[in-house]
Formats: sequence, C-alpha cells, structure tokens
Amino acid sequence: MAPSQRMGARGDLTTVRWREAIRAAAILSIPAGLLSSRIGLEGIFALWLIAGGIVVISLYRRRTGISPSSGMGWRIGALLGLFAATIATATDGITLLIQRYAMHQGVALDLRYHDLAKQLTDQLTRSNPQAAQVLPGFLHFWMTPDGIAASMLINAMVLAALMLIFAAAGGALGARLSARAAQSSTR
Repeated sequence: MAPSQRMGARGDLTTVRWREAIRAAAILSIPAGLLSSRIGLEGIFALWLIAGGIVVISLYRRRTGISPSSGMGWRIGALLGLFAATIATATDGITLLIQRYAMHQGVALDLRYHDLAKQLTDQLTRSNPQAAQVLPGFLHFWMTPDGIAASMLINAMVLAALMLIFAAAGGALGARLSARAAQSSTR
C-alpha cells in the first residue's frame, strides 16, 4: 500500500508529525530539564522525565488529533529526553562555573569531590580487600584536574542517557494510556 493510500482525514497515522512533536517536546523540556538538573530536584529526575513523556504525548495528541502508537511515543519521548538532557547539562555546567569562578567555591567543590571519592574507595576496599592494592594507582588519575573533568563528563553522559531512556519510556507509556483513553471514549 502506497503512503498516499494510508492517509486518513488527519494524515498518516503511523508517522510522527515532527513539527508538532518538536514544539511539544521543547515546551516541556524546559521544566523537565531544570527539575532534573543540580538546581532542581536531581534525585528524582526519573519521575520528572517519565511524567514529562506522558504529558508530551498528551500535548501532541491534543495538537494533532492523532493517538500515537507506542513506537511514536518512544520517539517523541526520546526527543523530550534529548532536549531536557541538553538543558540539564547546560544548567549544571553554568552552575558549576558560577560556583567555582564567580562565587570562588572551587576549593569546596574539590573537597566534596575528594570526600566522595574517599567514601567510595573505603566502601570498595571493605567489600574487596584485593582492590586496596590496585586502587591507589587507579585513583591517582581521578584526583587530578583532568580526572575530575573526565569524571564530570562521564557523569553528564550517563545522566543524559538515563534521561533519554526515562523520557522515551514515559512517551511509550503516554501513548499506551492515550490509546486506552481513546478506546474508552469510543465505547
């Protein structure tokens, strides 16, 4: 069946209308990104992103009149996650720059990092005594400025990937909920 033959009154029901999806994701990515950053409630970022994925599908459905499939929900939710991760990472970077250079809290930031590394090291050596022999050489790099920067970059990448996954899952969940709502309203 040709794509033009699948077109209904509202357009192709298997293709995302990206203009509307981008608008909906951009609107919701601001609060989701800010709430997921260090200045927001970072510890429960998964909640914001799953809820954001559900809401972005609702907003998309309201704007297009199309009840998206789960696959469409994954893609639209992932778009939200990408935008939110960009905002959260930029916010975190700017916050750290302000704290380090404008507020002159670089020493306090470094001490927090070193304390966290020491706690993790202590836990690891208690659970695995053989690690105590290898750890000093391994930690030497991670305590240098390059190691700290690499650690922050890895942390940002992992959080961005998690944000993308949680938002995509929220989008798929939102699509399923949207389909159920559409089925119950037609009964």
